[in-house]
Order: sequence, then structure tokens, then C-alpha cells
Amino acid sequence: MKALAIAALLCLSAPRTLDAQVLTIGETIGKGKSGFLLSDNVLVPGDGIPNLNIAYALWAKGLSERFDLYLSAGETTTEGTRQGWLGGGGDLRLVRVKKVTLSLYSVASVALNRRDEACQVLLNPALVASVPLGTKLVVYSGLNGLVPIGDRARGIFTPPSVKANVPIGATYAIGPWGLWGEGDFGNLNAFGFGLTRIF
Repeated sequence: MKALAIAALLCLSAPRTLDAQVLTIGETIGKGKSGFLLSDNVLVPGDGIPNLNIAYALWAKGLSERFDLYLSAGETTTEGTRQGWLGGGGDLRLVRVKKVTLSLYSVASVALNRRDEACQVLLNPALVASVPLGTKLVVYSGLNGLVPIGDRARGIFTPPSVKANVPIGATYAIGPWGLWGEGDFGNLNAFGFGLTRIF
């Protein structure tokens, strides 16, 4: 169960330039532990706006039993145009009630190139609730937001206004590895998968 919680938490976040995905559970990985995530996501804005593909890597470090630090790097692609970004943030476990764990996830990202086509900082906060279904499978949901800060109306890589959605996902543990799948539904729809490894 601990390995599953660790794997699940890692996938959580990676800040990205325009991604509606959370990919995390309420549990943290634990003090002193580290993890690595690789993820690929497709964002479907609708309204004739082209889809975006977001691929990224995330490193996580358990700073305490209740807080994990996240550092990430990735690339957003739309219609052949690419934007690299760096991000950071974390996940704070708020409470456990029986089998349900609630956490506050928040990450921020900044563009490395094509900065005139995105807001200055994209904040991605989420309230996540997760429940284990056995020893290897954890399901999660919650409320996720994208909050553009500064120069909101620029370009196609970030939204011009605050967007909210509901993530519905699951993670399955295979030893120190975790497989992830998530769909997000709301102002922006997104679908993604990930692979985590805990050390």
C-alpha cells in the first residue's frame, strides 16, 4: 500500500504550460523518499481551438510525512509549435478519514521560450481526494484549476481566464512502479497517462 501511495503521489503534478491534469493521490511519498514521473497528456480546449500535447518529467522529494516537493520540465506542442517550460510546487496532505485521504496540490510553471505566447506564470492548484481499492489500485478525484497570472490574453499556450475541471483517475502499483490514467472534465477536457518510479 505504501508503494502505491508513493507512486500515485508522484504523478500528480508537474507544472505545465497548459495542462488540466493532476495525476496524483492524497497520500504523500514519505520523508526522505524520491520519485520520478514521465507523463504525456492531451488537452482538448474545444471551440475550434487546436488540441495541445503536453509531455513532461517530474522529480519528487518527500520533505516530510505530509509534504512533497515537485520540480518538473516539459514541452507543450500545438500545430507544430513547441514551448518548453519549467515548474515547481508540491503536495500537502491535509487529512485522512478512514480510507479517504485529502491533499492540496499546487504547482506553478513558467515558459522558457515563446514567452510572448503565454501568461507569465501558470498556477495549477487542486484539491484531491483518493481512496485505495485493495493493495495496488487507488482511485482519485477532486477539483482542479488553471490560474493564469500576468498577460493573460497572450497566445495559445495558456488560457486567457481561470479554468476549472474535475479529474477522475486511477493508479496501479507494480512494485516500485506506478501506472496512471486520468480524464479531466469541465471548462477544459484532458486525457493522460503516466509512469512513476519510487526510490
